[in-house]
Amino acid sequence: MSNINKLAGMTFAVFLLASCQETENPPPSTEDSGSPSETTPDEEETVEAKESNEDSQDNEDKEASDDSSDSTDDDPSDGFEETQASPSFSIETYSYVTKTGYLTAFNIERGEDEEGIAEKSLMQSLIENDPTTLEILGSYAELTVDMPTLNVKFTEEDGGALSTTSAQTTFFYSSLFGISDLYGIEEIVFTNPEGEENVIVAQRLVDKPLIVEEERGISRGYYTMYDKELEQTNFLAGVDVGEQVADENGGPLSFPETVEVMKTADQEGATYSSAIVEGLEVVDASLENDTATVRFTSDEETVTEPDLIVFETAMQLAALDFQAEQLRLINETLEESITYPFAVK
Repeated sequence: MSNINKLAGMTFAVFLLASCQETENPPPSTEDSGSPSETTPDEEETVEAKESNEDSQDNEDKEASDDSSDSTDDDPSDGFEETQASPSFSIETYSYVTKTGYLTAFNIERGEDEEGIAEKSLMQSLIENDPTTLEILGSYAELTVDMPTLNVKFTEEDGGALSTTSAQTTFFYSSLFGISDLYGIEEIVFTNPEGEENVIVAQRLVDKPLIVEEERGISRGYYTMYDKELEQTNFLAGVDVGEQVADENGGPLSFPETVEVMKTADQEGATYSSAIVEGLEVVDASLENDTATVRFTSDEETVTEPDLIVFETAMQLAALDFQAEQLRLINETLEESITYPFAVK
């Protein structure tokens, strides 16, 4: 299987409103200088205008001060050194046969393509990670995307009916639904060369759109599994290994809740682990305006560079389940902030 290497300041202007009103006929002076002089209607208007302008200026100064304070509060990096990863990325899948069944693990690879087009990345990820020996998606079908729909049109008669083993069938759909979900695809439409929704795909008759969430389930959280042969850590979706993905009312976990449950692997005797190792402490997690943010600290004596890479990858996958446009990871210990953009839609 081949891998793919791809994906305020706010200026606030304060205008000083000045009102200069000249009195053409000033009031005559009085002989009794000790008595207060009367204020003419013109003078009263001038005083009121001046006081109004002063109040307006005070309010504008206060608003400017508030805006300056808000601008500072909105910057979660606190002036830390900031870097940005390539917007280009691809999703990789790995197939495992375990004692309890078939498992598909995921990983994310950043490339150097500065365009980082999501549709292009999605189609390449699907084709490159097709687990069937005949590479069905790359050899016998054309893929097009009309968000949030993935269209798979077979170009040869009986192309979708190509023989696959039971394991290949399971891995094919697991990879298909998992990758599609991470790119925000909600339904997949298979058609034969005549454009009809009536085709056998990897031993399965498909005659209507396949809804990704119904097929995959609610996906929340990722856990680590080390592949000794590949000498790398891959990631299992919580929904595939029985970890918590919903709250007590059955609703999908929020992003902060997802990060919280990812701190531990709750299944007894699990062969996978949490990506948040001892020495890593999540301070805060949020998802606002399509930006997922995770603030954390790291014990420099116990947390290694590979530990940080694993943590960052798991957080990227977790953010993708929420269709976030970018992920900001803020390491308060190292005073560093890195932004992972996800491919342009």
